Amino acid sequence: MKVKYVEQFVDRLGNIRFYYRVYPGPRTPLRGPLDSPEFWADYVAAKNVTVNVDTDTTLPETQTIRWLCTKYYSTAEYKSLGTGTRKGRKSSLERFCKKHGGKGYKNIKTPHFRAIRDKMTDRPEAWNNLRKALRQVFKYAVEYNHLETSPMNDVPKLAPINKDGWHTWTKEEIKQFLNTHPIGSKARLALALLLFTGQRRGDIIHLGRQHIKDGWVQIRQQKTGKALDIPVSKELRRTIDATPTGDLNFLVTEYGKPWSNAGFGNKFRDWCDAAGLPHCSAHGLRKAAAAELAELGCTAHEIMAITGHESIQEVERYTKAAEQKRMAKSAMRKLEGQN
Repeated sequence: MKVKYVEQFVDRLGNIRFYYRVYPGPRTPLRGPLDSPEFWADYVAAKNVTVNVDTDTTLPETQTIRWLCTKYYSTAEYKSLGTGTRKGRKSSLERFCKKHGGKGYKNIKTPHFRAIRDKMTDRPEAWNNLRKALRQVFKYAVEYNHLETSPMNDVPKLAPINKDGWHTWTKEEIKQFLNTHPIGSKARLALALLLFTGQRRGDIIHLGRQHIKDGWVQIRQQKTGKALDIPVSKELRRTIDATPTGDLNFLVTEYGKPWSNAGFGNKFRDWCDAAGLPHCSAHGLRKAAAAELAELGCTAHEIMAITGHESIQEVERYTKAAEQKRMAKSAMRKLEGQN
């Protein structure tokens, strides 16, 4: 008879010894004989522990980081997140748990997380996303009395390698793209949807005629779950009317199927390359839309009503830059008026 994770050896006295082991963890002795009540009692007890490889000790499953993350997934805070945010957060935590999930959440301290952060200096965005997720997991642990304080409280972010993030399209770059991709093309429609709605690529690939009612685009953002009503601009209306589209999705593949997020990103990359704009991206058009609104004098809250940004600080970067340009232009006029 073979039992999963059970090893058996004959000792020097001829006795059969049984051990429970999940490689590469330590062996846990089991009483014999095989299939006896004592054996199964020990087997069940051993199976309900998780190996902490770093310290070569065993922990009950309910003391591990993996268990804590699983409990966090059932909270109202996690369930209230937008679909995209929820998926991204769980993905970060699951990758973390592959290496650290068996460690005790009561034993891991702030210096441990700082050491993990220091190993991710070449991937600042990955660390910052993981940090945000772990802060919520350990916040849950404190709120539900699993811990007194969170070890993530004093673990800082990493500065992004490119502090400006995605390149913001200039008016000249938009014109260059339009000159390459005429009205009626899928590329032109994709740019119009991105630029005149200010949405992420993951949102515009789901847009279809059913989302336009009485001159308004009605959308619920995948990442945040936020519902938005955005007026349809004349240029967007003209572009949609001039372009062959799918039934429920404006943007479809050559086979008439909806794009996946990654697939559309790759295709838009090809369209940018064809226009001689290898440094431009779909996300950069969202930033261009916000920048254009700021230059037209829109407030941060007005811009947020279009783009759906959750942080006013993020949008204020555009309004401050636009205000700087307006003030510099005004100052120069005054200077020239004196000459």
